Amino acid sequence: MEIHNLMEDEVFRRVNEICDDEEARGSNTYCTTRACRLDAVCYVLNRLPPRYVTSGRGLAHVEQDISSDTQLAVDVTKLAQEALKRISSVRRSYYDQDTSEPDIKGPCFNFPAITGRVLNGVSFEPVEGAEVHLLRGGEPVTMYDSRWQNPYTLAGHTYGTYSFWPRPVSAESPDETASIEFQITVTAEGFEKLDYFFSLEVSADDSAAGAMRVGGDHHLPDLYLFPS
Repeated sequence: MEIHNLMEDEVFRRVNEICDDEEARGSNTYCTTRACRLDAVCYVLNRLPPRYVTSGRGLAHVEQDISSDTQLAVDVTKLAQEALKRISSVRRSYYDQDTSEPDIKGPCFNFPAITGRVLNGVSFEPVEGAEVHLLRGGEPVTMYDSRWQNPYTLAGHTYGTYSFWPRPVSAESPDETASIEFQITVTAEGFEKLDYFFSLEVSADDSAAGAMRVGGDHHLPDLYLFPS
């Protein structure tokens, strides 16, 4: 069943309005790149209750509720300004890079996000600072855009979790299927190198996906590093 959170539309609209006005005035108070806008939208949405709909009737009803809720408009604006202020002060490495959607014409294989965890095989604790590489044919896999890193460096506060979203690859026809082989390689100082191989069964789509499919992540089993 298709569902949609209408708050996404409202938050995208308000963040874009603030950023567009910022650019029109020639101000540099906020970072207004596409990557900054997307991070700001996520920041706001994580702090607001969702408004889900599954039908045209629900869409019309909830949209009317949102458009007439003055307090909600104030809250969205305040959160959007707070988000842009925080994000502009952080200046992540990919904010000034191209985060546009892949320009792939015609049928292609869209991949799910690939996620998993790397833990210490002795203590079962996360291995902070370990580098996780996603490879195909021995070469690094290109990510969907610059917001996704490959290799991925594990941080202590995410409990060993890594994630990749591979860039779509062209297919011969919309009905083509394929089994595509990948490799996870993990390296960390003081530990033995780890290699893990897996495959994804994929069917071609008419075009490149503009967003991740909800609930469509591919979860790998926990991987364990052992001291060298």
